[in-house]
Amino acid sequence: VELGAGVTHWKLGDRVTAALDVTCGRCRHCLAGETQRCRAMKRIGFELDGGHAEFVAVPAENLVAVPAGIDYAAAAILPDAVACMYHSIIEQGAVGIGARVLILGVGGLGIHGVQIARSAGATVLATSRQAKRIALAEQYGAIGVNTAEQSLETAVAEFTNGEGVDVVVDNVGTRDSVRQGLSVLRPGGKFLVVAYLDDAFEVPSMRLFATEQEIIGCRGSTKRNLIEVVRLVETGQVMPVIGAYYPLEQIQDAAAQLESGDLIGRIVLTRP
Repeated sequence: VELGAGVTHWKLGDRVTAALDVTCGRCRHCLAGETQRCRAMKRIGFELDGGHAEFVAVPAENLVAVPAGIDYAAAAILPDAVACMYHSIIEQGAVGIGARVLILGVGGLGIHGVQIARSAGATVLATSRQAKRIALAEQYGAIGVNTAEQSLETAVAEFTNGEGVDVVVDNVGTRDSVRQGLSVLRPGGKFLVVAYLDDAFEVPSMRLFATEQEIIGCRGSTKRNLIEVVRLVETGQVMPVIGAYYPLEQIQDAAAQLESGDLIGRIVLTRP
């Protein structure tokens, strides 16, 4: 709705979304395109105000064009729930055609992770303790495992003929999820740490040494990731999943629903 001084490559009324990290652009990480590792980073909605507001000022270089075929609600969740999964699975996990991927937890992140892994040519096993989440993951092409009813180890053994999965995406972030995920990961496989509920977890050092498994931290995304995600949504390969809408003045109710765990997809706040 308004341009800052010197901004010439955007015009009023352009349809945009914004990469969340405001970075320095000068450090070794930024110069290498690894902006998610910038040591001077400030995040919109965290260190910088404006994440939950009707209007927000962002650097012009953070903007990414949104095609007319993508509505604003979908565009709102792309920088976080979708681009984060793209960065984790495609960049950190190097998932491609023929990969066997296990996604632990099918929530706001996991349901998009299923779609991104599938779009890359992987076969996907997805877990939850809620039947409705399993059903949605299966709609997007995953093989669902309800871990309230079935052993994860048994399901993975059947899925991989006993070999173990190539990549585990941990969207749960507890000691138990790490233990379980590493136990079903093949030698040389990648364990992607996306969630962080517990402050610390334990790793069996002898198994890690003997199998050369990799444990990889995954944080945020880059503007390049967001541009690619917009393309995937525009071409119909990924469908943003919105679980609920709340007007901005009911943000506390939205937070309560998020904390309850009884939600599939992301919450979108609407303007007053």
